Amino acid sequence: MIDRRTNAPIPTPTPPTGVRRDDGLDCEICGARMQERSCKITCRNCGFTRDCSDP
Repeated sequence: MIDRRTNAPIPTPTPPTGVRRDDGLDCEICGARMQERSCKITCRNCGFTRDCSDP
């Protein structure tokens, strides 16, 4: 498909693969991917935060 405003092709979304990574960066509350920064791991979706030294 072509975007009529920009004449650029519209990228087709890739379907989710259903494969979950087991790297500990999935939010325990909502399941979204968490962001790790300076020994703090924060969910940008729900705000859940944990320290990287937590089990």
